[in-house]
Amino acid sequence: MSYINIENGAGLRSYLEKFEEKEFHIIALDIEAECNCHAYGERLCLAQIFDGVNHAIIDPFNISNNTLKLLFENPNVLKVMYDAGSDLSLLKNSAGIEIKSILDLRPAVELLNYEKKDLHSIIASELGIILGKKRKYQQYNWTKRPIAEEAIDYALNDVRHLLELKDIILAKLYAKKLMEIYLLKNLQIQNKDYTRAPEDKYKKISGYNSLQNDEKKFFQKVFDIRDKYAKQCNLPPHNVIHKTDIIRITKDSGYIDHIRFSKRLGKDLVQDMLREIRKAAKTFSAGRQRPPR
Repeated sequence: MSYINIENGAGLRSYLEKFEEKEFHIIALDIEAECNCHAYGERLCLAQIFDGVNHAIIDPFNISNNTLKLLFENPNVLKVMYDAGSDLSLLKNSAGIEIKSILDLRPAVELLNYEKKDLHSIIASELGIILGKKRKYQQYNWTKRPIAEEAIDYALNDVRHLLELKDIILAKLYAKKLMEIYLLKNLQIQNKDYTRAPEDKYKKISGYNSLQNDEKKFFQKVFDIRDKYAKQCNLPPHNVIHKTDIIRITKDSGYIDHIRFSKRLGKDLVQDMLREIRKAAKTFSAGRQRPPR
């Protein structure tokens, strides 16, 4: 499939200028991102667009966030998306970008009570188009360059049918008198504050919420030590110390000696990390032994 390849700020500004000149006002939009799967942290890796005429791939690595905002935060461009919540959260927290003027089709699918609600199933149901689910691209490393052409084709599958799907789904909502509740749910998605609280990163770890208050403080300390070294090595944090091991360390500091580290970590780095964890454990144990005032 042919597509416009946008690799820098000048290319994105040029595309948006032509888009405006043609008096277009709607696009299908999706993104691909890194989320602590192959490298450290969250990062926008690709944005794919279909404007009704052209498909476009935006490589954001050499485009400033301020220039990306010309697209994402433009209130005059309606962005048809599918299940946009995770994309909104990632862009907000990793790049300070808020997507404006969204039409998210996922709440419509919920209201219409389709049996299978993933995008490919909805496309198959409404358009009769069967898109192969290539599992290797569901865990693809989108930070790698160049991106494989087959991976780009996979990414474009998630936008090429959205505009046609929008017309069908909106017509069904109108026929079933569900349009008003859908509009409300769609507004609730984009009006939500996706800013994450500092403690959210700890709360999502299974077992954290059941810890006692002093245990939570120790857990947070070990978590932050792991995060520090993961960032230093540009590794996913779970490849440095698995989250279940942090819970075990919190419950029994003796487990520190049984942690199995990845071979990708140098011996000196492991020893430095263990030194910090043992110091935190010693402080934690001393605090527990101190008599209450």
